[in-house]
Amino acid sequence: MPIQLSKRRECGGTWVVDVDLGRSPTSEELATLRYGGRCRQFQQLVWLDLPSGRITASLRLSRLTIRLGDKTLEAAMITELQQLVEGSVPACTVDP
Repeated sequence: MPIQLSKRRECGGTWVVDVDLGRSPTSEELATLRYGGRCRQFQQLVWLDLPSGRITASLRLSRLTIRLGDKTLEAAMITELQQLVEGSVPACTVDP
């Protein structure tokens, strides 16, 4: 299942990318996206602080937000998120 992207403008005039993964990410999956940054977690909220910005996510929602100044890094993150979703196995399947 492909991820869905949408761009929106925040109050400060910066553009952010919302990424809908189609399912909630795990903290382990988000920690693999470090790219030289630091991963912090408070309960269900996860922040990935990177040199060029931040990614915020919730372990309960399928959407995460990318706020990066580096478009090359942003594209690499989106590609990695797509691979992460394609490689995941559903937690529960129904037998026919």
